[in-house]
Amino acid sequence: MRKKIILLIGPPGSGKGTQGKLLAEKLMLPHISTGDIFRKIAINNTDESRILHKYMDSGKLVPSELVNRIVKQVLLSDDYKNGCVLDGYPRNLEQAEYLGKNVEAEISCVFFNVVDEVAIKRIAGRYSCEICGNIYNKYYDNPTIEGVCDNCGSTELIFRSDDDEKTVLSRMEEYKKETLPLIEYYKHKEKFFNVNAAAKKEEVKAEIDLIIKTI
Repeated sequence: MRKKIILLIGPPGSGKGTQGKLLAEKLMLPHISTGDIFRKIAINNTDESRILHKYMDSGKLVPSELVNRIVKQVLLSDDYKNGCVLDGYPRNLEQAEYLGKNVEAEISCVFFNVVDEVAIKRIAGRYSCEICGNIYNKYYDNPTIEGVCDNCGSTELIFRSDDDEKTVLSRMEEYKKETLPLIEYYKHKEKFFNVNAAAKKEEVKAEIDLIIKTI
């Protein structure tokens, strides 16, 4: 069987992480993100891991050259010999071209399409229970009793500091500049699927089920 790599592309707040895990489960392929890959490499005591640590600790973006090398190394390992569902890579055209040239696989691209307003509300409105991790949204999914977690009854409901609207807008601009051009790139090269990620969960799930039959 030829290796299959399914790329997940979409802005912050598109739900691609959640849907990607369901997609991987149904395809019986491992789900992996660049964050997973970096953490896996970082625990090793190598020159590469030490360089990676410097970028991760400083909060700076890891250069494409290093990202490409690390992702290639992981994707060619036995753990992913049949392929994977890949979230967070490629992030730009340079990385997309590198992937196509250096990893032999059948590539499919699933684009989680959602307008800015919906994505921003999903992230900036998100808060969670510090005790059990249950997630809420101040715009459309609050607990039944204000300030009290439906799941465990805790009153420790918190917002993440990096989910404020200013930070979210900055991440959206970065996505539009670097990652959005990948849509045109993959539209004309590989299997490409456009998912209406602003729809209800059940409708998105139905779209994913149709995609599975095609991949």
